[in-house]
Amino acid sequence: MMQPDRTMAPIAVAIEGVQYSAPEKVTLSNGLPIWVLNMGSQEVIRAEFVFYAGSAQHGNPLVPSFTSAMMQEGTSKHSAAEIADAIDNYGAFLELDHDKDFASITLYTLKRYFDETLPVILEIIQEANLPENEWRIMISNRIQKYRINLGKVSFVAGKAFQELVFKGSPYGASFDEQTYQNVQLNELVEFRKVHYQLNKSFIMFSGFVDQSVLVSTEHILGKVQISEPSFFSSNSELTPIASQERVHFIEKDDAIQSAIRIGRRMFDRRHPDYFGMKILTTILGGYFGSRLMSNIREDKGYTYGIGAGVVAYENDGWFYISTEVGTDVTVDALKEIYFELEVLRNELIPDEELDLVKNYLLGTLLKSFDGPFERIERFKALYLYHLEDNYYDRYTEAIRSATASDLRELANKWLKEEDLIELVVGKK
Repeated sequence: MMQPDRTMAPIAVAIEGVQYSAPEKVTLSNGLPIWVLNMGSQEVIRAEFVFYAGSAQHGNPLVPSFTSAMMQEGTSKHSAAEIADAIDNYGAFLELDHDKDFASITLYTLKRYFDETLPVILEIIQEANLPENEWRIMISNRIQKYRINLGKVSFVAGKAFQELVFKGSPYGASFDEQTYQNVQLNELVEFRKVHYQLNKSFIMFSGFVDQSVLVSTEHILGKVQISEPSFFSSNSELTPIASQERVHFIEKDDAIQSAIRIGRRMFDRRHPDYFGMKILTTILGGYFGSRLMSNIREDKGYTYGIGAGVVAYENDGWFYISTEVGTDVTVDALKEIYFELEVLRNELIPDEELDLVKNYLLGTLLKSFDGPFERIERFKALYLYHLEDNYYDRYTEAIRSATASDLRELANKWLKEEDLIELVVGKK
């Protein structure tokens, strides 16, 4: 067998685009829609139920968080331990998650045990009873964890910075220990009743979803009596945010590091500048060879890591720069961050650097379509964030066609120092 020549780099092939395959919509006899992506050779299935139950959907952001955590702590029929055993005994895995907009319950299971594991998820959705004894244990643990986290500059900065960026918006709702103390179990029970309903869920199956799986699904979910399916979108208007001081500082006398956060409120994925800002912030701090990493970690040695990026929610978004540095170099690190922003505003990005980042982004995008679970995630983003079917084609084209001049224009539009909120937690 001929051995490869290790002295020669493999041939590089330009990435032209990605192949996006939309899942099939299957409607059960009770009217419940399920999006199905049947692909892959391994007999594994992922079944995900998404609910409009994120932290921005309640006046107290802790209520959705606690409700999500409590969903697997017992039903009217089974205890938390019995539910865990029912999943573990079949080698399955249950994942509960939530963010600002949505919450999800996801089952990973072998196809041959689908009939045994899917009913467990249905029981959790329909009959979770949020038992008081489990609630008392959880809230006690959460308060203790919160107290411990208050000693970490990174936690304090992350919490305070979102409150500053989204001041007055549900995305920036503040909380403290008293907020924890004020949460009542009946609030969680009511939130679950309103938000965790089968007919209000967005359901996706991916993996080895053959006809036998659909027959089982009809038998398990299709027989449930539900009202008209109504997975809804808030799609609300952006909350105006009053002007505020640009620079903020939280003193931590015993800190050996300072947490630095710099950024601003921006926009969601539908904004015409979103693709360009993804490219620009990757250059700034979105990969290991980025400008912030090269300067502040590799050259100056101020930090182990620094990052920048744009985060998009359903109806809003923000830009951030995040790092922790030694307290003795806090001021110097800030100067270098603002220096890199100034360079982006004033100088054109060299072709070699821009081409490198374009290839990195295209490769990352291509990798995100590798396999059924990854592909269903891409579809989920289209559906939940109200994006058009050609979104990934447009993103690919935006990466390939971006110019240094375009990116400098975006830097001057969105990354002016006077428009950025600065927060330091620690010593300055």
